[in-house]
Amino acid sequence: MLAHTVQLRIFDTDMVGHCHHLASAQWFEEARNEIFEMFNPQMTKEDWNLLLVRIEIDYRAPIQFSEREVEIRTWISHLGKSSLHAAHGVYLKDGTCAALGGAAMVYFDLQNQRTVPIPESIREKLLPHLDPDCPYHMSAKK
Repeated sequence: MLAHTVQLRIFDTDMVGHCHHLASAQWFEEARNEIFEMFNPQMTKEDWNLLLVRIEIDYRAPIQFSEREVEIRTWISHLGKSSLHAAHGVYLKDGTCAALGGAAMVYFDLQNQRTVPIPESIREKLLPHLDPDCPYHMSAKK
C-alpha cells in the first residue's frame, strides 16, 4: 500500500462546507504520482506511457474542511498483461473511510498508438503494492 497525505484547501469545499465530489478524484490522481513514477521516473511528456481509461468513486461519508488533511491510501488491485487497476481510499484522522475508488490504466506506446505489455522491471516495482484483499475493486464493465 502507498500512503499520501493531502492538505485540504478551502477551494475543495462546496456550498455546504463539505469537500466537493471532484476533490476525491483530484486527490486520487495526486496519489497515483508514485505509480506514474514507476513507469516514467523522470515524469517527462516524451516518455509518458500510462493512460487512464476509467475511474470510479463511491462516497461513504462527508469530509469537512475542518479535517484539514486526509490520507489517501493506494493499492494495486489488479495487474494484467498491459493494464492495472489502482484502488484508492480517503481516510479521515479518526480512521473513517470517506470514499473509495479505482482507476483503470493501460501501458501505452504513444508513438505507435497501441497498448503494450508492462515490462518485468516495472511489474517488480508494482508487486509489493498488489493486494487482492484491498477494500475496493472496480466493477465489471457493462
